[in-house]
Amino acid sequence: MNDARRRLFNSSLEQAQQQFEAARLVGFESRALNLYYGLSQAGRAISAAMTPAGTNQSPDVSGHGLKVLDLPGTKPQKLFDMQVKGSGSDNTSYRRLASLLDSDHLSAPVSLGSIWHMLPDLYLDRPIGSYAEPRWPERPYTQENEKTFKLQATAAEMQDGEVELRRQYPDLAAARLVKYGGGPHNVNADGARTDEAVFSYDGRNPARAYLSTHLLMPVATAGDGAKALEPVLAWWILLYSLSMITRYQPVAWTEMIDVNRSKVAVPIEAALTKALDTVPALIHATLTGS
Repeated sequence: MNDARRRLFNSSLEQAQQQFEAARLVGFESRALNLYYGLSQAGRAISAAMTPAGTNQSPDVSGHGLKVLDLPGTKPQKLFDMQVKGSGSDNTSYRRLASLLDSDHLSAPVSLGSIWHMLPDLYLDRPIGSYAEPRWPERPYTQENEKTFKLQATAAEMQDGEVELRRQYPDLAAARLVKYGGGPHNVNADGARTDEAVFSYDGRNPARAYLSTHLLMPVATAGDGAKALEPVLAWWILLYSLSMITRYQPVAWTEMIDVNRSKVAVPIEAALTKALDTVPALIHATLTGS
């Protein structure tokens, strides 16, 4: 990096670390603020590291790049129905990282429920509705090329050139179907039979890194050209939304985290606890490619 980028990278990442350390010391009344601004400052470091050099694009970013719809109407019982969408120019924090990480810009609104179900360490413990979820691709055979993987899919998903499956999981766009069926079958949560679909790919791995595993992420928003979310940006959207409620709707937030009255209090506490370790790990993976 040149000196200007190095200073931006170092100062932003140092502030991010301090925000995460502060988040461990405060209660749920304000933890979302520290977590989100820690991630936001880390986003500036990611921009400093990854914004292409030799172009007219500055590594500096300005503004959140997201907006919670109807924030004044926040109600504890409707938390997971809240909608968030992208906002502002391509130089905002979220939109810059979405471009750098080949992730959805959220040109259409997305609900917090759907974001929740993109994060397996949240929804596997506390599912909160019926939403699309990540899938775990696996190696089909030990002797196969490392760029071959399998997943379970229904017959409906595999019809007409796998259109439905590729719509649900946009990162499959460049993958080639090797075979469908003939392997182990299963029954999904809706009672539909799923069979083994084997794919191969040439370029980037369609699965996105998440802690010690890889996930095939579902589509974030509807419409042509919609993309999957990079996992660190799914956390970004969730923490941004919770921090906006904390900051601008403190009465509603206090009601949400009251375990005696609110059904979402325990899920919120779980998310804000797991974020202390998961989010820094995802930032590290994003910066190092590990």
